[in-house]
Amino acid sequence: MKTKLFLTAALIGAATLSAHAGIRFGFSFDLPLPVPVVVTAPVVPVVVNAPVVTVPSVVVTTPAYPAPGYVWAPGYWSVSGYSRVWVPGCWQCRPAHIMYAHPHDWHRW
Repeated sequence: MKTKLFLTAALIGAATLSAHAGIRFGFSFDLPLPVPVVVTAPVVPVVVNAPVVTVPSVVVTTPAYPAPGYVWAPGYWSVSGYSRVWVPGCWQCRPAHIMYAHPHDWHRW
């Protein structure tokens, strides 16, 4: 008897909780806002010719090699701040072996 009474009370409680989940209807009317009109002066394109920058040619004489096993590394132009500077070439000792990377494997020469 108590079980039936408890189940009946639970069923009524569940029904009352779900009854508050009702359906709501609403209506709204929006009035269009006025579109602001902005008047600006016509844009005049400005054309500026870029200055022509020529890189001075660098003539370097390769000095005699210091010893067997050295290779000449040529000079190059580098960027330093907002300008370009010439980095002179130099003699570099050739490594004992050189590794080349290939897509399939490594080769040692």
